[in-house]
Amino acid sequence: NDQVVGFLVGEKVEGSSFLFDAQISGPAITHLAQVPPVFWALLTIAIGAAEQKRATIGWVEPENVPVAKPGLLRDSYIPGDLGFDPLGLKPADDDEFFALQTKELQNGRLAMLAAAGFLAQELVDGKGIIEHLQA
Repeated sequence: NDQVVGFLVGEKVEGSSFLFDAQISGPAITHLAQVPPVFWALLTIAIGAAEQKRATIGWVEPENVPVAKPGLLRDSYIPGDLGFDPLGLKPADDDEFFALQTKELQNGRLAMLAAAGFLAQELVDGKGIIEHLQA
């Protein structure tokens, strides 16, 4: 649902945001192309560092993996659990954790469908979603 909220907020705060000198404007579908290349470089480095950390937490080192089992996960690793829970929201019970994981995945899938609808609508007529809601 973050993607969907991003569409709406990005269009609503147009021209008033401190980000990128408030120069990004128009329908949300055009916003990514307006972001400066330096931002993409920094974002790529940050994502690479986060993925490297995740790989060291979840996967067995390549030199310790049998040839027949590439991409072997650690026995102690539960996919999706990177140990980051500063607010203590993770359920202690494994069954509750897996149920919460499933709910989050379903929520993400629903958000992707909504975002796809927003993308399609903006591609059709070039108007922002907020414009459609105000009409």
